[in-house]
Amino acid sequence: MNDAIRISTPADILGFIPHTLGFAPRESFVFVTLRGNTLGATLRVDAPVTGDPAGFARAMLEYIALDTHATAVLLAIYTGDAPAAGAPRPFHDHVEALIQELEIAGTPLKDAWLVTAEYWQNLLCDPDAGCCGPEPLESIIDGQLNAEMVFRGSSYLKQPGTSYAAFTGPADTAERIREAVPGVLAFELGTGRALWAEALAGNGFADPETTVQLLACFQRPDLRDVLFCNVIEPERPDAQDSGDLLIGQGITPDWNRVDRAQETARSLIGAAPEGYRAALLTLIGWLAYLKGQSSVAADHFAAALADTPGYRLAELMDQLVSRGTIAPVAREEHTSYKRHR
Repeated sequence: MNDAIRISTPADILGFIPHTLGFAPRESFVFVTLRGNTLGATLRVDAPVTGDPAGFARAMLEYIALDTHATAVLLAIYTGDAPAAGAPRPFHDHVEALIQELEIAGTPLKDAWLVTAEYWQNLLCDPDAGCCGPEPLESIIDGQLNAEMVFRGSSYLKQPGTSYAAFTGPADTAERIREAVPGVLAFELGTGRALWAEALAGNGFADPETTVQLLACFQRPDLRDVLFCNVIEPERPDAQDSGDLLIGQGITPDWNRVDRAQETARSLIGAAPEGYRAALLTLIGWLAYLKGQSSVAADHFAAALADTPGYRLAELMDQLVSRGTIAPVAREEHTSYKRHR
């Protein structure tokens, strides 16, 4: 079976971007590398707010250079502010600096588009030539590429960030979790690992007692850490010497299992009262970091710290992402995340 998706128009590329990011970007620069006629890596950064276009361009080039097979680059700029008629294009100086740096590097900017809250249009052609007028956003949403991605089961958040509803479960859930924690502390790590393995195998945890047990497992730090590790290495008995794994060094994940782990954690969050969600939010954020989705990761670490102020693992991961670190696993073509396998 051929899983290749044919992308032939700018609207197709703009339809592909939110699917590969996992969310619809806002106030962002999104770079997509080209490898000949094939799309390569996708990089999203916040739209620049500084007045140093050359510095911004050089910083972006460092990230783009991680794709050693790139032959050219595409750029989509997302902003909620549509420029007035006759006004310069948004981020004009930054775009010009990018064009210059990418040309020198041998990976020229092949095309670029502006996406506003009202329309999208080509960003490089001369607007006075009458060949690059505004296009309706519906042409992206209703396009063949977006329809194909949805048909294949892909979806994305309408905006970056976390979107977890407030807890509405039984009033005694927090008490039941607290009561379960001593038992979790008493049993060997293997018991919690078995519960987590069952959940990731798709066997579910619909009964309330199993759900409470899993939530209690994530409250025990050494067990929590090995449950994180078991997403990538199912047979690992503990989290000793797992530093490289946690930063994404030297691993080749089963990305289908990673997706299942994120979905399982999201389901558990729905069953968890506030104050018991930090570990699960951190887990989702960590797995997003491994996928190269730093914005999603940072939002989840922030949510974890809002749920449990001072939550140390979220603080450490947030510091890693805040430095602009890209997980080593996300830098390599043969190990990086691909949504459809």
